[in-house]
Amino acid sequence: MRKRKVQWLAAACVFCLAQPVWAATESTTVYQDQLDSVDQSYLGEISKASTPDNSNIRVVRRGEKAKSDQPTEQLPTRIDADKMSYIGSTGDVYAQGDVVVTQGNQTLMSPRIEGNTKTTEYRTVGGYHFLENGGKTKDITGQNMTYRTSDHHFTADQAFGWNDPYYVKGQNATFDGETGHMEKGMVTTKHAMAFKHTPDYRVEGQDIKVYPGDKVVIKKPSFYIKNFKVLSLPSYTASLRHDKEGKFSIFSLVPKPTYSSDDGIGLHGSTEYPIGKHGEAYIDYRWYSKSGFKPKVGYRHYLPWATASIGYSKESNEYNDETVWVEKIGEVRLDTHTYHVGKSPVTVRGGVNAGYWKEGSVKGSHKEYYTEVSHDPIKLWKNADLRFLGGYQRDYYGYNGTIRSMPYWGARFQSKVGNRANVWVSYNQRNISYNNSPYRFDTTELPKELIYGGSYKLTRLDDVSVSVKTNMMSGDIDSVYYTWHRDLHSFDMYLTYKDAHRSNNDQWKIKFVGKDF
Repeated sequence: MRKRKVQWLAAACVFCLAQPVWAATESTTVYQDQLDSVDQSYLGEISKASTPDNSNIRVVRRGEKAKSDQPTEQLPTRIDADKMSYIGSTGDVYAQGDVVVTQGNQTLMSPRIEGNTKTTEYRTVGGYHFLENGGKTKDITGQNMTYRTSDHHFTADQAFGWNDPYYVKGQNATFDGETGHMEKGMVTTKHAMAFKHTPDYRVEGQDIKVYPGDKVVIKKPSFYIKNFKVLSLPSYTASLRHDKEGKFSIFSLVPKPTYSSDDGIGLHGSTEYPIGKHGEAYIDYRWYSKSGFKPKVGYRHYLPWATASIGYSKESNEYNDETVWVEKIGEVRLDTHTYHVGKSPVTVRGGVNAGYWKEGSVKGSHKEYYTEVSHDPIKLWKNADLRFLGGYQRDYYGYNGTIRSMPYWGARFQSKVGNRANVWVSYNQRNISYNNSPYRFDTTELPKELIYGGSYKLTRLDDVSVSVKTNMMSGDIDSVYYTWHRDLHSFDMYLTYKDAHRSNNDQWKIKFVGKDF
């Protein structure tokens, strides 16, 4: 095999569906997630924040769009082939016979490649196979493709394979440096993908266009569960502006089935629609056989330093092992991003909100502001970290004119033990001036609590966990949770037995949750 070096930028743009880092010339968005509070949940159950405002806030920094006035090669890349020729005067390149093009973590394989270093355009003949990170992030195959390195323009008659986080299949795939396009496309996920049978769920569209960092537009989409068409639309637009790490759920609009002991059989779906340059309308709907229809609708606007929103929602929490719902009408929120203090690991965040709450006969205005200080996790050793946080929350309840002042602090330790086990310990303390909110929804049941436990992976698909919650004011164990988790391919099953020491109200609970919605 002859080995020659020429200049080349491998075909990294093999229809990178819905990823804002599609090309180096595109404005990029860097996200940084910070854990906002010490969770009361443990690894064996579905995480649920103790108060409704505890959510992950992202830090967003936007770069500037690079400009290029003339075709120029970016990076030299090695081409290995059985036969190869290069004409310096014209720039023509010809390689044949098990051609392997390598550039960084990207590899392109084809029986034959023809191109020109001056026009920076290259063509595969007889099929192509493109890999990124050894196939972990991209593994795409097709018949013929053309790629121009100067402006990242890409065309392919066919494209099929893994493009993290989706499997894609389509015809006439193109990318012009700013917009991606695919005809007669199909998108599914790794959890739904079936290599010998029909995917568990998928989206098919006559025409799919992706505007990185902005939106994806699908013409005549059809949403399938197996071969059953659950929904068809003339057009579907999904926002990418709220995206984290270049991943979003194109299946969010599909009414996915769920089940829990508390709420019964349910359906859940959501979507966002971009408005202007920095905003989007959103809808999240849930229907339960026991609880009825629970929507969230509104508008959110992305500021350089925060996210502002206004909307209507019905939200749930647990009180004395019972699911309770509150209706939030016209709630306005402003939540800052999480910022580091200078170059230190210390972080700060805060926010304010106001609206009208209704929970049964308890109803009235509600106002709140909060601020919190935390830090990046402290690495104690290789697989163990520790985190502290402290903050202050103040609520004003129009129902009975009360004010709740609540300084709080907490700590959490977690560690991986070997290849199968995990352990965790967390402590939460809320110093409240008013013992209870008039709403069960945000009542603090245990002002001082200690939670500790562990999990163990039994098989590739099964793990078990035990978590103990202790009331530190009395020193008594409040409850012990025993959970079995089973990976059901497209869904996760959680079967939990709660040993309620405090109330002797032992319970079995089961949940089925879709992975990719």
